[in-house]
Amino acid sequence: MSMLLRFLFSAIGLLVACSYVPGLGHGTFVDLLIVAVILAALNTTVGTFLKVIAIVPMACSFGCFSLVINGLVFWMAGALSLKLGLHFTVSGFWAGFFGALVSSVIASILGAIFIPQDRQRPQGPAPRIKVVN
Repeated sequence: MSMLLRFLFSAIGLLVACSYVPGLGHGTFVDLLIVAVILAALNTTVGTFLKVIAIVPMACSFGCFSLVINGLVFWMAGALSLKLGLHFTVSGFWAGFFGALVSSVIASILGAIFIPQDRQRPQGPAPRIKVVN
């Protein structure tokens, strides 16, 4: 259920990004849901590959170079969605950069508000480790 909510929040983030970032265009909300799935797939495959390749710039910029990679993946998702017949457009790198930034912030805020976190902190001292001779 939380995965479906994350895709929904990502689509809402895309909708907000298309409203505020010049150079982004969208069709129906169903198109945005499909683009959210495309973005998730591209981030897990191409995005991870690019982050592994760009490990040195990532380390030198304290991880800020990942924003550039996210912008490239967002731009790629716009190109792929046009080829698939969806009405989601990204006009260039900077539109992709700011679109990725806005949509991820909105999706993260919605996820923090509506998806419950079931993680609890461990109570008490750490367990002892027995060494067997």
